[in-house]
Amino acid sequence: MTNTPHGLDGASLLGLPEAARQQHRITKKMLAAQFEDQAPADARLITKAVASAQLIGILRPETIQVPEHRGTERTVVDIPVLEVVLADTTTVADRSRVTELVHRSMSKPVVLFALLPDGTATLSLALSHVGRTDPTRSTSVIDAHVLVPAGQIETGALQLDRLDRTDMWALYRDLVRTAAADGRPASTALQAAEAISLRRGLTDLETELITVVRDARRAKNQQRRIELNTQARTLRAQIERVRDSLYSADRDHGVT
Repeated sequence: MTNTPHGLDGASLLGLPEAARQQHRITKKMLAAQFEDQAPADARLITKAVASAQLIGILRPETIQVPEHRGTERTVVDIPVLEVVLADTTTVADRSRVTELVHRSMSKPVVLFALLPDGTATLSLALSHVGRTDPTRSTSVIDAHVLVPAGQIETGALQLDRLDRTDMWALYRDLVRTAAADGRPASTALQAAEAISLRRGLTDLETELITVVRDARRAKNQQRRIELNTQARTLRAQIERVRDSLYSADRDHGVT
Protein backbone atom coordinates (compact mmCIF):
# COMPACT_ATOMS: atom_id res chain seq x y z
CA MET A 1 0.00 0.00 0.00
CA THR A 2 1.27 3.47 -0.86
CA ASN A 3 2.15 5.55 2.19
CA THR A 4 1.06 9.08 2.93
CA PRO A 5 3.44 11.60 4.55
CA HIS A 6 5.04 10.83 7.92
CA GLY A 7 5.02 7.10 7.11
CA LEU A 8 1.26 6.80 7.65
CA ASP A 9 -1.15 5.31 5.19
CA GLY A 10 -4.79 6.35 4.98
CA ALA A 11 -5.96 3.46 7.15
CA SER A 12 -3.52 4.49 9.87
CA LEU A 13 -4.54 8.16 9.70
CA LEU A 14 -8.10 7.09 10.45
CA GLY A 15 -7.12 4.44 12.97
CA LEU A 16 -9.10 1.80 11.07
CA PRO A 17 -9.56 -1.39 13.09
CA GLU A 18 -8.45 -4.54 11.34
CA ALA A 19 -12.05 -5.59 10.77
CA ALA A 20 -12.63 -2.45 8.67
CA ARG A 21 -9.49 -2.74 6.54
CA GLN A 22 -9.61 -3.94 2.96
CA GLN A 23 -7.20 -4.19 0.06
CA HIS A 24 -9.06 -4.51 -3.20
CA ARG A 25 -8.12 -2.99 -6.55
CA ILE A 26 -10.72 -0.76 -8.21
CA THR A 27 -10.57 -0.43 -11.97
CA LYS A 28 -10.67 2.95 -13.68
CA LYS A 29 -13.55 1.65 -15.75
CA MET A 30 -15.56 1.10 -12.59
CA LEU A 31 -14.97 4.70 -11.48
CA ALA A 32 -15.74 6.11 -14.92
CA ALA A 33 -18.79 3.96 -15.67
CA GLN A 34 -21.32 6.35 -14.14
CA PHE A 35 -20.26 9.13 -16.52
CA GLU A 36 -19.74 7.31 -19.80
CA ASP A 37 -23.24 7.98 -21.19
CA GLN A 38 -24.16 11.43 -19.82
CA ALA A 39 -20.73 13.01 -19.35
CA PRO A 40 -18.12 11.27 -21.54
CA ALA A 41 -15.58 14.07 -20.96
CA ASP A 42 -15.67 13.30 -17.22
CA ALA A 43 -15.24 9.61 -17.94
CA ARG A 44 -12.20 10.39 -20.08
CA LEU A 45 -10.74 12.60 -17.34
CA ILE A 46 -10.98 9.77 -14.81
CA THR A 47 -9.32 7.38 -17.26
CA LYS A 48 -6.52 9.90 -17.93
CA ALA A 49 -5.95 11.25 -14.42
CA VAL A 50 -6.22 8.09 -12.31
CA ALA A 51 -3.15 5.87 -12.44
CA SER A 52 -4.58 3.29 -10.03
CA ALA A 53 -7.17 2.98 -7.26
CA GLN A 54 -7.91 0.64 -4.42
CA LEU A 55 -10.38 0.18 -1.62
CA ILE A 56 -8.46 0.27 1.66
CA GLY A 57 -11.36 0.12 4.10
CA ILE A 58 -15.11 0.10 4.64
CA LEU A 59 -16.68 1.75 7.66
CA ARG A 60 -19.70 -0.28 8.75
CA PRO A 61 -21.62 -0.47 12.04
CA GLU A 62 -20.25 -3.95 12.69
CA THR A 63 -16.62 -3.00 11.91
CA ILE A 64 -16.35 0.32 13.78
CA GLN A 65 -19.22 -0.05 16.28
CA VAL A 66 -21.07 3.07 15.10
CA PRO A 67 -24.83 2.86 14.35
CA GLU A 68 -26.10 3.31 10.81
CA HIS A 69 -27.94 6.49 9.87
CA ARG A 70 -31.41 6.48 8.36
CA GLY A 71 -33.08 9.82 7.78
CA THR A 72 -35.43 11.55 5.36
CA GLU A 73 -32.54 13.11 3.39
CA ARG A 74 -30.08 10.21 3.33
CA THR A 75 -29.25 6.75 4.55
CA VAL A 76 -25.66 5.92 5.53
CA VAL A 77 -24.97 2.28 6.30
CA ASP A 78 -21.36 2.13 5.10
CA ILE A 79 -18.57 4.50 4.06
CA PRO A 80 -15.84 3.30 1.68
CA VAL A 81 -12.26 4.49 2.16
CA LEU A 82 -10.36 4.77 -1.12
CA GLU A 83 -6.81 5.49 -2.21
CA VAL A 84 -6.35 6.89 -5.70
CA VAL A 85 -2.93 7.39 -7.26
CA LEU A 86 -3.03 10.32 -9.69
CA ALA A 87 -1.03 10.30 -12.91
CA ASP A 88 2.09 12.45 -13.23
CA THR A 89 0.56 14.60 -15.96
CA THR A 90 -2.52 15.57 -13.94
CA THR A 91 -2.96 19.34 -13.51
CA VAL A 92 -3.97 20.95 -10.21
CA ALA A 93 -7.41 21.76 -11.64
CA ASP A 94 -7.87 18.21 -12.87
CA ARG A 95 -6.91 16.82 -9.47
CA SER A 96 -9.72 18.73 -7.83
CA ARG A 97 -12.18 17.78 -10.56
CA VAL A 98 -11.34 14.08 -10.55
CA THR A 99 -11.70 13.79 -6.76
CA GLU A 100 -15.13 15.41 -7.03
CA LEU A 101 -16.06 12.90 -9.72
CA VAL A 102 -15.11 9.99 -7.48
CA HIS A 103 -17.43 11.33 -4.77
CA ARG A 104 -20.20 11.86 -7.32
CA SER A 105 -19.81 8.34 -8.72
CA MET A 106 -21.15 6.76 -5.52
CA SER A 107 -24.42 7.03 -3.64
CA LYS A 108 -22.78 7.33 -0.23
CA PRO A 109 -20.19 9.42 1.60
CA VAL A 110 -16.62 8.54 0.62
CA VAL A 111 -13.26 9.06 2.31
CA LEU A 112 -10.74 9.55 -0.49
CA PHE A 113 -6.96 9.77 -0.22
CA ALA A 114 -5.48 11.14 -3.45
CA LEU A 115 -1.80 10.27 -3.74
CA LEU A 116 0.04 12.89 -5.78
CA PRO A 117 3.06 12.44 -8.09
CA ASP A 118 5.35 14.29 -5.65
CA GLY A 119 4.72 11.68 -2.98
CA THR A 120 2.32 13.75 -0.86
CA ALA A 121 -1.30 12.90 -0.17
CA THR A 122 -4.47 14.95 -0.17
CA LEU A 123 -7.57 13.98 1.78
CA SER A 124 -10.77 14.60 -0.18
CA LEU A 125 -14.13 14.73 1.61
CA ALA A 126 -17.56 15.82 0.42
CA LEU A 127 -20.91 16.57 1.99
CA SER A 128 -23.31 15.06 -0.52
CA HIS A 129 -26.76 13.59 -1.07
CA VAL A 130 -28.07 10.95 -3.45
CA GLY A 131 -28.95 12.43 -6.83
CA ARG A 132 -32.73 12.88 -6.81
CA THR A 133 -32.92 13.03 -10.61
CA ASP A 134 -30.91 9.83 -10.97
CA PRO A 135 -33.46 7.04 -11.58
CA THR A 136 -30.95 4.46 -10.37
CA ARG A 137 -30.13 6.51 -7.22
CA SER A 138 -26.54 5.31 -7.62
CA THR A 139 -24.79 8.71 -7.80
CA SER A 140 -24.44 11.72 -5.52
CA VAL A 141 -24.74 15.47 -5.76
CA ILE A 142 -21.99 17.37 -3.93
CA ASP A 143 -23.14 20.09 -1.54
CA ALA A 144 -19.62 21.01 -0.36
CA HIS A 145 -16.18 19.59 -1.10
CA VAL A 146 -12.84 20.05 0.64
CA LEU A 147 -9.27 19.01 -0.17
CA VAL A 148 -6.76 18.98 2.70
CA PRO A 149 -3.04 18.12 2.48
CA ALA A 150 -2.76 15.05 4.71
CA GLY A 151 0.66 16.07 5.98
CA GLN A 152 -0.61 19.22 7.70
CA ILE A 153 -3.44 17.58 9.67
CA GLU A 154 -2.80 17.42 13.41
CA THR A 155 -1.42 13.99 14.36
CA GLY A 156 -4.14 11.67 15.57
CA ALA A 157 -6.97 14.13 14.94
CA LEU A 158 -8.77 11.92 12.41
CA GLN A 159 -8.73 8.74 14.47
CA LEU A 160 -12.25 7.33 14.34
CA ASP A 161 -12.47 6.88 18.10
CA ARG A 162 -12.01 10.66 18.51
CA LEU A 163 -14.92 11.58 16.25
CA ASP A 164 -18.66 11.89 16.86
CA ARG A 165 -19.91 8.32 17.09
CA THR A 166 -23.65 9.08 17.31
CA ASP A 167 -24.20 7.44 13.93
CA MET A 168 -22.41 7.01 10.58
CA TRP A 169 -23.49 10.36 9.14
CA ALA A 170 -22.53 12.22 12.32
CA LEU A 171 -19.12 10.51 12.20
CA TYR A 172 -18.55 11.52 8.58
CA ARG A 173 -19.63 15.13 9.19
CA ASP A 174 -17.27 15.33 12.16
CA LEU A 175 -14.46 13.93 9.99
CA VAL A 176 -15.15 16.68 7.43
CA ARG A 177 -15.31 19.38 10.10
CA THR A 178 -12.06 18.23 11.73
CA ALA A 179 -10.13 17.78 8.49
CA ALA A 180 -11.23 21.17 7.10
CA ALA A 181 -9.63 22.76 10.17
CA ASP A 182 -6.41 20.70 9.82
CA GLY A 183 -7.38 18.69 12.89
CA ARG A 184 -7.87 21.73 15.14
CA PRO A 185 -11.44 23.04 14.76
CA ALA A 186 -12.13 26.23 16.70
CA SER A 187 -15.00 24.78 18.74
CA THR A 188 -17.44 21.91 18.94
CA ALA A 189 -20.10 24.34 17.66
CA LEU A 190 -18.35 24.60 14.28
CA GLN A 191 -20.37 22.65 11.73
CA ALA A 192 -18.95 20.70 8.79
CA ALA A 193 -20.40 22.95 6.06
CA GLU A 194 -19.27 26.06 7.95
CA ALA A 195 -15.74 24.65 8.31
CA ILE A 196 -15.54 24.02 4.55
CA SER A 197 -16.82 27.54 3.81
CA LEU A 198 -14.30 29.11 6.18
CA ARG A 199 -11.44 27.11 4.70
CA ARG A 200 -12.38 28.13 1.17
CA GLY A 201 -12.65 31.74 2.23
CA LEU A 202 -9.28 31.54 3.95
CA THR A 203 -7.65 30.05 0.86
CA ASP A 204 -9.10 32.79 -1.34
CA LEU A 205 -7.93 35.54 1.02
CA GLU A 206 -4.42 34.09 1.31
CA THR A 207 -4.17 33.80 -2.47
CA GLU A 208 -5.29 37.41 -2.84
CA LEU A 209 -2.77 38.54 -0.21
CA ILE A 210 0.09 36.87 -2.09
CA THR A 211 -0.91 38.73 -5.26
CA VAL A 212 -1.26 42.10 -3.50
CA VAL A 213 2.10 41.77 -1.72
CA ARG A 214 3.78 40.83 -4.99
CA ASP A 215 2.21 43.78 -6.80
CA ALA A 216 3.21 46.15 -4.00
CA ARG A 217 6.84 45.09 -4.29
CA ARG A 218 6.78 45.65 -8.03
CA ALA A 219 4.90 48.97 -7.96
CA LYS A 220 7.01 51.88 -9.13
CA ASN A 221 4.46 54.53 -8.18
CA GLN A 222 4.64 55.40 -4.47
CA GLN A 223 0.93 56.16 -4.14
CA ARG A 224 0.06 52.84 -5.74
CA ARG A 225 2.46 51.07 -3.38
CA ILE A 226 0.78 52.74 -0.40
CA GLU A 227 -2.66 51.67 -1.63
CA LEU A 228 -1.53 48.08 -2.10
CA ASN A 229 0.13 47.95 1.32
CA THR A 230 -3.08 49.26 2.89
CA GLN A 231 -5.01 46.57 1.05
CA ALA A 232 -2.54 43.96 2.31
CA ARG A 233 -3.06 45.08 5.93
CA THR A 234 -6.83 44.79 5.47
CA LEU A 235 -6.44 41.28 4.01
CA ARG A 236 -4.19 40.20 6.89
CA ALA A 237 -6.82 41.34 9.38
CA GLN A 238 -9.53 39.45 7.48
CA ILE A 239 -7.34 36.34 7.35
CA GLU A 240 -6.77 36.50 11.09
CA ARG A 241 -10.52 36.72 11.76
CA VAL A 242 -11.25 33.73 9.54
CA ARG A 243 -8.45 31.73 11.16
CA ASP A 244 -9.85 32.54 14.60
CA SER A 245 -13.24 31.20 13.46
CA LEU A 246 -11.77 28.05 11.91
CA TYR A 247 -8.84 27.06 14.10
CA SER A 248 -8.45 26.55 17.82
CA ALA A 249 -6.49 29.21 19.69
CA ASP A 250 -3.63 26.87 20.64
CA ARG A 251 -2.42 26.48 17.08
CA ASP A 252 0.05 28.92 15.55
CA HIS A 253 -1.36 30.30 12.32
CA GLY A 254 0.78 33.37 11.92
CA VAL A 255 0.35 35.52 8.83
CA THR A 256 3.45 36.20 6.78
